[in-house]
Amino acid sequence: MAPENASANSPVSRNDASAAAQQPQEMRGVHALVKWESPADEVRGIAAGAAVLLRDHAVLPHHIGFSVPNRTWAVQLAQACKVMGVRACIAEAGEVPSGSAAVIFDFRAPKRNVEWLFVVGCTEGLMPTAAATGDDKASRAAQEEQRAAFARLVAGDRPHVVLSYFAQADVALADQIRLPYRRTITRDGVSLACLTPTHFISEMGAARPTTVGSQRFLRDAGLN
Repeated sequence: MAPENASANSPVSRNDASAAAQQPQEMRGVHALVKWESPADEVRGIAAGAAVLLRDHAVLPHHIGFSVPNRTWAVQLAQACKVMGVRACIAEAGEVPSGSAAVIFDFRAPKRNVEWLFVVGCTEGLMPTAAATGDDKASRAAQEEQRAAFARLVAGDRPHVVLSYFAQADVALADQIRLPYRRTITRDGVSLACLTPTHFISEMGAARPTTVGSQRFLRDAGLN
């Protein structure tokens, strides 16, 4: 099921992004973990943040990268970027994209040299993937491989990194894609699973970024 099927109340719109006059200091070189309410909020909000960078001439499109947990998130993010006026292409396995578009790639892919990196879907159950959460030897090996891939993404030599996760999802969606949760809440008659960031983030120790809410992120980007 695609992320837009989850509940979403994002205030982002194309006109909002066009009205952004200046890229705020909070998005300049500060590594942050942005907390979104839903998967749909996340992909739209991250695409909007990239749009602001481009419209303020802070970076060229091909210097922006989006790391995603799987193909579904890649497609959803590509669609959100199109709506926001951000040229983006999905890099297939082993492919080196050419041209002037931002690149969307699987978080397990080899490190890409981009100036701005948005690591999308840092939600437990997506990173690491469900296949890497078992107790068998293959699952443990997969988790170690994905842990190393995440470490490459957040390496200190990157100029700008924004991590992003969603804290709620429709229970049906969470169950379908095997997102772990311990409790649910009901909002407007809809049962929502309460989710957490990937434990890869807590393993960053002192390097763990400060968590900011989606409203703060959008306000700092001049989007609400």
